[in-house]
Amino acid sequence: MILRHSGLIAGACILLLATGCEPPGKPKQQEVNRRDIMDFGTLYRENCQGCHGPDGKNGPGRPLNDPLYLAIVPKAELQKVITNGRPGTAMPAWALSQGGPLTDKQVAALVDGIESHWAKPVNFNGAPVPSYYASATGDPDRGRKLFVKDCFACHGQGAAIGPVTDAAFLTLVDDQLLRTAIIQGRPDLGMPDFRMLNAGHPLTDQDISDLVAFLASKRPVTPNVQNANVNASGAAQSDPMVKGNEGSGNGPGSPRFQKNEGNKGGSSQRGVK
Repeated sequence: MILRHSGLIAGACILLLATGCEPPGKPKQQEVNRRDIMDFGTLYRENCQGCHGPDGKNGPGRPLNDPLYLAIVPKAELQKVITNGRPGTAMPAWALSQGGPLTDKQVAALVDGIESHWAKPVNFNGAPVPSYYASATGDPDRGRKLFVKDCFACHGQGAAIGPVTDAAFLTLVDDQLLRTAIIQGRPDLGMPDFRMLNAGHPLTDQDISDLVAFLASKRPVTPNVQNANVNASGAAQSDPMVKGNEGSGNGPGSPRFQKNEGNKGGSSQRGVK
């Protein structure tokens, strides 16, 4: 009789193991719906740290754990970039409405968490605080002179840090990212911010716009392909009248080509000024 009971108990245990059922009296562990996760640490770790680094720094992307950056960037901009990404860059859209994995509430939880964990008062040491968005059109020639004076030692051709005028780099970033990088620097990698970049003095808002305009002038543009990046003046490069969007200046799609299209005869170089 004892042997029979032992056999029944052993059989029941084997059945439980085979079916994956929990023994009677033990509550089942319920699976968490990923869309219900609202913890900032979990959301950041699973969606952001691959580019922005553990604890918001020391990653390949822009550090988010930087009080200077968070003092300048509008909260609405953080929300917009996480929601929609940055077209033309490596930053994808994260909102469900844009094909990403996160609900609007999760995006808001990330924005609130970034600010509550990493924002704190910043001492600007009397330097005028630049605008996050460009407030004036940049002068590429003046920007070139500033670059030679203030940036070339680290970012010129052959410099140890690496050239930021490289075509491959410039095709991966838009003008707002360039502006942010100049303002914020890379404190996690030892690059000073705008307060020290002008030979140990602050860059002005206009200086920053000029530097961005110079770097943007080095960005290659594929003829006849619209570029949705936004330049330092806030104008979209998809606008056919933005300088640099017309390719050679004579090809199909350029303003000068359209103006002269249909003309017969004349020089093959018509429209070149």
